Amino acid sequence: MKIVALTGGSGSGKSTVLNGLLDHFSDKASILSLDDYYRPREELPVDDNGETNYDVPQAINHLDLHRDILKLKSGESVSLKTYTYNRDAMISEVITINSAPWLIVEGLFVMHHDDVRSLFDITAYIDATPSTRLKRRKYRDETVRGYSPNEVQYQWTNHVRPADIKHIEPWRNKCDIVIDNEKDWAKGLNELIALMEL
Repeated sequence: MKIVALTGGSGSGKSTVLNGLLDHFSDKASILSLDDYYRPREELPVDDNGETNYDVPQAINHLDLHRDILKLKSGESVSLKTYTYNRDAMISEVITINSAPWLIVEGLFVMHHDDVRSLFDITAYIDATPSTRLKRRKYRDETVRGYSPNEVQYQWTNHVRPADIKHIEPWRNKCDIVIDNEKDWAKGLNELIALMEL
């Protein structure tokens, strides 16, 4: 098994690129999403206003993530509960991830911990401007996840952008490939596929 990491800020298009990889590799690829490794809400830090901050590396249970990557790498399957973004309207499901020739690990903080990062064969950074990403996040969080416009803007200003600057954007120039998803991600996706097929 080889492992590719997809990182980039919220709304950069990680899911879009991920779906492009799945279309190409089909059953030759499995996915682990960091979203499914969020700690319970009561364990997450709060900001100065008492609001839960999901946009910090410690929000992710990286020990479980590391354990599951190793299991998949050794040929085992893993089961986990899907994340509901703490919205009552969304129902968590138990999913099983099977080992495959490629494992794609995607999420905001995939590059943060040395022990996880050392397992990656290829790293890809998905890039788009903050204004484009905020527009995408507003659409997704308000229409799909049920957040109010005020909630989205508050999180963006107080949690998301500070996390981008501190924890995510520094990896842009350290990843093996940068996929520009400001307008058209196809070129970058094809470059990533070519790199994976070397």
